[in-house]
Amino acid sequence: MKKRFLILFATVMIALAPNFSANAQEKIEKEIEALKDSVRQLEEKLKEQKLKASQIEEGQKLFKDELSSIVEALKGIEIGFSATGVAQGSIGNDKNKNIPSDRERKDRVDGSISADLEISKKIGDHGLATVILSGAHGEGIDPRIPSWWGINDDSEGDKDVYLRELWYEHKLFDDKLVFTIGKVDLTNYFDSNAAANDETAQFLSSGFVNSIAIEFPDDNGPGVKVQFIPMDLLDISFAWGDGDADWNELGRRSFFIGEVGLHPKFGELQGNYRLYSWFREHKRDDDFGVSWKDRIRGKSKSKDGWGLGLSVDQALNPNVTLFARLGYQDKKAYEFDWAWSLGAEIKGDYWGRKDDILGAAFGMAMISGDYKDFKRIVDAEPWFKKNESHLEIYYRFQLNKHISISPDLQILWNAQGNGKFDPVTVIGLRGAIVF
Repeated sequence: MKKRFLILFATVMIALAPNFSANAQEKIEKEIEALKDSVRQLEEKLKEQKLKASQIEEGQKLFKDELSSIVEALKGIEIGFSATGVAQGSIGNDKNKNIPSDRERKDRVDGSISADLEISKKIGDHGLATVILSGAHGEGIDPRIPSWWGINDDSEGDKDVYLRELWYEHKLFDDKLVFTIGKVDLTNYFDSNAAANDETAQFLSSGFVNSIAIEFPDDNGPGVKVQFIPMDLLDISFAWGDGDADWNELGRRSFFIGEVGLHPKFGELQGNYRLYSWFREHKRDDDFGVSWKDRIRGKSKSKDGWGLGLSVDQALNPNVTLFARLGYQDKKAYEFDWAWSLGAEIKGDYWGRKDDILGAAFGMAMISGDYKDFKRIVDAEPWFKKNESHLEIYYRFQLNKHISISPDLQILWNAQGNGKFDPVTVIGLRGAIVF
């Protein structure tokens, strides 16, 4: 019986074996398919990760390239900022209250403030591009005390942010030829002086910043300058500028100037000797377009302006520099013909303040004989016959590398040649910051 049961069980199992095998195979096949799907999903995720990694790498490379471009573009860029504030009050101007003026002749305190942002960029090995943005407020004290010499050369009136200068300079032939073009300030290149050429740090009066016997263009405007430097001792410069500086009808009122500069050194003592001449074209509608004699005759024939001059500065020792200027302009067309000045700059080493500066200067504008005749005959004002004189003394306290404060004293005699104009003393204070 037992043997028969075993035979029957074996027969049933043999009959059912294919069914068990088919189910197991199907299950295995499903598991394999599931594994394949998992592998495909993993492969897809791996591809996505590789793509993202590639994109990140490409983005990093692009960022590095852009950063390198920015760094390369910033190479050679220099940025500077400066601001100057001036306050000045007069003593004795109220005595001139009977002399006509557009502004009351009172002893008042007037001020001005200005600021400059300068950005320069080297272009290649020999080029330089510069832009200067400026802003200013306040006319200063000059309108109360009109003079040929000027009192506050830093005052510009109320001007919002504007383009002061924009020019490109290129050097050729081992830097022996320098070419500059753009919106330029020609006073930066001609009639320079080591001791008297910067109203923000040296003398404030216009007549000590540049010679008043040069009729420079009315403002910074279109101009071209060429400078030839054959050796350290010598340079020769020429320039053209638009007299009106208004960018309209360029060349109609041209200004030309040429200068020869000698720069000898006596040991370590530097000297600079500059001789220049200039010409300015006038038209009939210009203020200076008619000679004084023609005005007396009632004629209106235009008269061009011209002049010549000399600017000298010489170091006597490491702490003392003397300077002088002499200028002449056509007596037939201008109120004064000769203008001269002399003075000194003394460093504070003598009293233990090596960065401080003491400056003193005296100058005179010599009234033109033709102008005296005009005032006597046409305006019936024979008292216009004096030479205007100007004295200035300043002391610059250099508080640190960036900030300075300068008390300033000026005395003016015979303003604009007026013999009735009582002397005026102007006491001022200038503050400057430079970065």
